[in-house]
Amino acid sequence: MPIRDWLYDVLRSYGMATPVAVRLKLPSKILQSRDPSAELSVLNDRMNPMLRLEVIDATLGCLHQATQGDWHARRTVDSYAQHLEGILREGDSAFAVSEDCSGLEHRIDETLHATYAKAVEAGAEKAKTAGDHLRAAFSEVYGLKPDPSAAYARAIKAVEAVANPLFLPNAPEPTLGKVRSHLDQGRHKYEMVIADKTGAPADIDAVVAMISLLWHGQRDRHEGGPTTAPMAQEAAEAAVHTAAVLVHWISTGSIRKK
Repeated sequence: MPIRDWLYDVLRSYGMATPVAVRLKLPSKILQSRDPSAELSVLNDRMNPMLRLEVIDATLGCLHQATQGDWHARRTVDSYAQHLEGILREGDSAFAVSEDCSGLEHRIDETLHATYAKAVEAGAEKAKTAGDHLRAAFSEVYGLKPDPSAAYARAIKAVEAVANPLFLPNAPEPTLGKVRSHLDQGRHKYEMVIADKTGAPADIDAVVAMISLLWHGQRDRHEGGPTTAPMAQEAAEAAVHTAAVLVHWISTGSIRKK
């Protein structure tokens, strides 16, 4: 009931019934009813148990799109979204409102989410696109309808956004693969801020291994190869969080020249 009431209030207050129905390609009879907002707020389908969630997700998405550039409207919409998040959290829902309030996403451990948020912040300070790519990767992998392939590609772009300018400043076509080769061949030139067991700065073996894992793990980057394969959800989730660690390390100077 709290979700139904929230949904009806938002749909009616912002006139979102039509854009939501169009986005979800719902039957015209809903918009032809006496109160389309009421129809949408109680919409259910035994053949599609996710439909209610899809309506909520679409409502958040349409609101976010409609209020772009309008600061006052954005604040009001965000407060509505946070109200919804409170209901979902108190009800132990498996879903949460996304950080930018543009939709729903699968709820993850708060500590894990905080680590990701810290990486986004650090990456954005170094290169705005790094934060943007990390946010997009997170939404694509934990969204209501996950897209593992897109999430993995975004994760790589996030790392490239901070690694390419630092390690390959003069390369005409830098890639994460070239960063990996550069660091692999120049291990003796770099060190970590964290110490090894002797108390000296640790080597960058872990960094090279993580970049290699991320780079080689994208098995759908090219078609037609003997090892080409669709990206699995679990692999995409691991890639996004690996990318978050790398973005944070690179952005905060945890990998430095000797």
